[in-house]
Amino acid sequence: MQHGWLRTLGLSAGLLFFVPDIDATYSRVESMGKRATFFMDDISVFENPANINVFPNFLIGELGVYKQGLADRRALERLAITGSEGAGYNRDPENSWFGGIFSHSISRDAGSANLYPQISLGGAFNRIDPELQAVIPDSADGKVVPESATNFDGFLGFTFANGGMLGSHIYFAVQEGADLRSGVIESIPDSDINVKLLRGDLGLNWPIARSVDAELALGTAYIGYGPDYIEPEWSFFLSARTFSTLEIINGELVPIIKYSILRAPGQELARFRLGCGVNVSLDRGFFWLGVEGILDEISTTGITNIPGGGFSYTSTALNIRNSESIQGGAISFGIERNIWYDWLVLRVGGRKEISYRERDGSGGSYSYIFTNPTGNATSEDHVGFGIGINVEEKLKVDAVLAEDLLFTFGNLFSGPHHHLISRISATYSF
Repeated sequence: MQHGWLRTLGLSAGLLFFVPDIDATYSRVESMGKRATFFMDDISVFENPANINVFPNFLIGELGVYKQGLADRRALERLAITGSEGAGYNRDPENSWFGGIFSHSISRDAGSANLYPQISLGGAFNRIDPELQAVIPDSADGKVVPESATNFDGFLGFTFANGGMLGSHIYFAVQEGADLRSGVIESIPDSDINVKLLRGDLGLNWPIARSVDAELALGTAYIGYGPDYIEPEWSFFLSARTFSTLEIINGELVPIIKYSILRAPGQELARFRLGCGVNVSLDRGFFWLGVEGILDEISTTGITNIPGGGFSYTSTALNIRNSESIQGGAISFGIERNIWYDWLVLRVGGRKEISYRERDGSGGSYSYIFTNPTGNATSEDHVGFGIGINVEEKLKVDAVLAEDLLFTFGNLFSGPHHHLISRISATYSF
């Protein structure tokens, strides 16, 4: 029976080998469909830590994200603090990070090509967790909520002889006493300027049949911000998906389910996703398509809007409550293909969300139909476009091209806001 599992594992590994550029990065995902829900990728380790065992001896890094909205927000903050945007204000990309995964075989059969059992250890530095940030406002009780300084991911994983994988993950992102922007203190140090994000996850990736692999991940987080007297809140996460081989399309069927409750002082966000997708190996390329249902509930207590688009947690206004319910769905796709040369990859993808939203709060009750932005240069808009460079299946560099590139190419040097690329990521396998 064990040899049957090993043959299945070998077949799966062979399938992965023939899918071009199967290692994904945030740049790859953003440029070909905005989500990595329906195909295996290295950034899935942050949702299911068992997947670190799929990417042994692997380095990853990102130069950051260039979004004009981020630069504008920083300019507004500087304007509020100093009274001017400042001469020569730096609009460099933000949130660069790096990390790696290292694996060691503990197989007793030194002469065998099978490396399992295997232990894996990994870490990442300075990565911003976008899921936790969804409930972190700009200010609390009249004081700024700072950017976290530690931003550390830690991983530990183990692969059994039959190919089953286990993994664990911790995330630690805190700041106390000051707000740092690019290493510069941009606000007066204050003991009430704090943020605390602690997260832990356990994951499973297990072969349950000859052509089916299943994933399951559970997690919890402890989220707090603002003055110390504002108590942090607990959050919970659950996600599962399966990969079932479909030989008729040379790909896989991928049903998914996700549920999370994100809680922070004054805020709660409940998310539910149920969907199904396929991914297909093409000649010198890869394609995926997925549909998912969306059911969200958002609740804020004591939250009021302030100038600049931020929020303020008002501890004396706990009777104020705003809520929003969201029901809808989204369809997404992504495609990539080697063009001209084996080392050059072109990518394109899109995501269309339509949902019905009902709001109830101090400003009254109303409802409307929502769709994601058509093009605001973020991972939430409709389309993406990117390129990739693959050097001997070792070094891979992915970039998201600016969506207005073909429209503004002639004006690239006419002002400070034009750019060719909005995101760059790189990986190296050894």
